[in-house]
Amino acid sequence: MRKALPTLLVALALVAAALVAVGGSLSGAPRWTPDGLFYHARSLELDGVDRETALERAFQGPMGAELRARDPERSGDPDWVSYNAQFYERRVTVPLAALAIEPLAGERAILDISLAGYIAAVLAIFALLLTRFRLAIAAAVTLATIFLPALVSHSSYPLTDSWGLALETAALASGILVLQRGPRWLLAWGAALLVLAFTRDSSWIPIAASGWLILSLRSRVTWAMLGIGIAAAIPVLLAFSVPTRELLAMMLNGLQPAPDASWGFVAEHYPGALVDFVRADGGFVRDGAWYSAAYLVVGLALLFLLVRGRDRTAPITFLQGAALAAVAYVLVLPVFSAFRLELVCVPMAAFGLGLGAERLAAALEPHLARVRIRLDPRARHAGVA
Repeated sequence: MRKALPTLLVALALVAAALVAVGGSLSGAPRWTPDGLFYHARSLELDGVDRETALERAFQGPMGAELRARDPERSGDPDWVSYNAQFYERRVTVPLAALAIEPLAGERAILDISLAGYIAAVLAIFALLLTRFRLAIAAAVTLATIFLPALVSHSSYPLTDSWGLALETAALASGILVLQRGPRWLLAWGAALLVLAFTRDSSWIPIAASGWLILSLRSRVTWAMLGIGIAAAIPVLLAFSVPTRELLAMMLNGLQPAPDASWGFVAEHYPGALVDFVRADGGFVRDGAWYSAAYLVVGLALLFLLVRGRDRTAPITFLQGAALAAVAYVLVLPVFSAFRLELVCVPMAAFGLGLGAERLAAALEPHLARVRIRLDPRARHAGVA
């Protein structure tokens, strides 16, 4: 209990800091985006409203008025709205949770669930870091994550990204605990992936990481991780259609339904879209998004550069595989999102920053020890003895 108390107190302090970071969104009306309105419509649909009526209430009603005026060609177009609704059908977790609290939260329901996901993501990052690092390092990196502008910004909208990050991180932490402590953590691994599959489209990142791990560590537990991960992803595929080709074609067609939503269309337009994506992200960084960019780029680089030989343990290899899968996830849809899609890289970047902090602390330890000896007479006496 005494050992757990400092960790609990630090966790509570981190939650308090997180509430400060999103304090401006804890009250007032939500700021609606097309995605947010789709999730609101999905919540209405889960409550028994037919799809077309739910979409009409969300987009053509008072909630969508400002967005219709600002974005008449998409949010104000019933045909565009109806076509895009298929891409949100399988994301039921957040709309279901919003439906449960709607009697109390009203139109803020999706937003309040998103903010709760932000708190959950912060705690999940903290738990992930504690699988390797001491409390001070885990707390410092988590604090840096709390004020990550991309995370704070997108969590402050009625979206599903914060819960996607929280569940992805929970799955990665569970996977590490499977490797460290044994198969009893496989249930947590599978549960996190199952819920993630009904929340965002990123569940394959931890699953791909377990497959990457098998390339260097073939054991019963790693095969079990991969098998359970695949099994956790199957129900959403059976329950809902996954119109991947149509989604890619639309994203590559200026967010408008492509007349020819074929793989040939995707292949033809992808290279130009990738160039535009890189330019847009570069301009976003130049306009002030340097902190989010530095966090992600430096963290992911350290995850690979600071690991040599014996340091490449199974958990490290697992997270490196997740990092490669996350980068691939971002590049599959080369569309500027103000680092929203890039949030899937946060857990691995946080771990890389933890490795950097750990290396820095080890380098500074001799100097700090000499300072302690000079300042503490008892330590000086012990050093002489």
